[in-house]
Amino acid sequence: MIILLVNLKFLILAIVWSFSFQTLSEIRHLFWDYGIGFELKTANITGSLVIVGSFILTLLIFITGKNFLI
Repeated sequence: MIILLVNLKFLILAIVWSFSFQTLSEIRHLFWDYGIGFELKTANITGSLVIVGSFILTLLIFITGKNFLI
């Protein structure tokens, strides 16, 4: 039973991370649609920010929603 709960929590975290990553990536692409951020240095920085930001956003969502997990 414990293993099932751990696997379920991991699955929930993985899904939340993927949605966080996708959301931040879409925001990045919205800027690209307006022609902002095409320089190589800016693209590398924003790409790194998307990765780090998705982990931070996932942790924030997990901490605020911790009481609602099974």
